[in-house]
Amino acid sequence: MGLRGMVYGELFVEGASHDLHSGVYGGAAPNPIQAIAEILCALKDREGHLKIPGFYDRVVPPSEKERAAWATLPFDEKEYTEKEMGARELVGEPEIPLFERTWARPTLEVHGIRGGFTGEGAKTVIPARAVAKISTRLVADQRPDESIEQLRAAIQAACPRGVTAEFKVLHTGAPSLTNPDNPFIHAAAAAMKEIFGKDTVYIRSGGSIPIVGVFDKYLGIPSVMMGFGLPDDNLHAPNEKFHLPNFYRGIEAVARYLEILGQ
Repeated sequence: MGLRGMVYGELFVEGASHDLHSGVYGGAAPNPIQAIAEILCALKDREGHLKIPGFYDRVVPPSEKERAAWATLPFDEKEYTEKEMGARELVGEPEIPLFERTWARPTLEVHGIRGGFTGEGAKTVIPARAVAKISTRLVADQRPDESIEQLRAAIQAACPRGVTAEFKVLHTGAPSLTNPDNPFIHAAAAAMKEIFGKDTVYIRSGGSIPIVGVFDKYLGIPSVMMGFGLPDDNLHAPNEKFHLPNFYRGIEAVARYLEILGQ
């Protein structure tokens, strides 16, 4: 019923004009890698709450009907944590249920940090420059352009002395939310139930499909999204897959959906 939006970019932090010897300049020279760590810690606390002023102002919480429906979904926390994610424990806003914080809450994640010496062996360098790739996921009714300015302001406020920080945007996408009571959604649910032989579950996705936000803005019609993937498809991993039986049943479900609309 919905997708999160996204702002993805690179955080550049610069200190000295060139790399420095930590024995000669350590204790006096600014360190851009440490500065990036300080900035990132200022943007999100240890419990997963974003500390970017104004970032939550436009967030539309799920309806009580949605929350009640999500609470009935089958969920094995141990299976999800240890097998699906391969993690030790779940993290994030402890007061927010899992489905809500992965589908309907904004987030900030760090995807990579580059800087200094990372090769084999030792080199006591204080880097002149460091880069972090970061993204925020947005939810209805957040706006990418406004979120960018809020993020940039928070970065500047957290930037330690001795360095400069700049956030450069690589791409964005608006969030999307569709009313589950829409007749086109009901038709899709009927088609999927007929082909897969099970009741259709109404959920959101924490992922982003930027073109859907464009459709919302310029076409003004609801987007119908039918999911055919499995939890173990390893999205974005080197061994990502798509279960072939679901692929073929998905084709049938879409064809049946179009038939229902034609009736």
